Amino acid sequence: MGPMIVIMAALAIGLVVALVLAINALYPSAGQGDRRPPTPAHQPPTAAEAELELRYARGEIDAETLARQRAVLRQ
Repeated sequence: MGPMIVIMAALAIGLVVALVLAINALYPSAGQGDRRPPTPAHQPPTAAEAELELRYARGEIDAETLARQRAVLRQ
């Protein structure tokens, strides 16, 4: 009866190891955290960009003018 317990324990451990390996093969990125490359931080708007946003909000300029002037500021 002694060797039978050792064999059953080895089979149980082998089953757990096989299950872990199978899950890792199916979902290789699971448990590795966020591996995406870092994105550049969003820069807060400058005073000029904030003024453009205010002018757009007040209706003084349209969306096309806002986009065009914002592109000029970011050059």
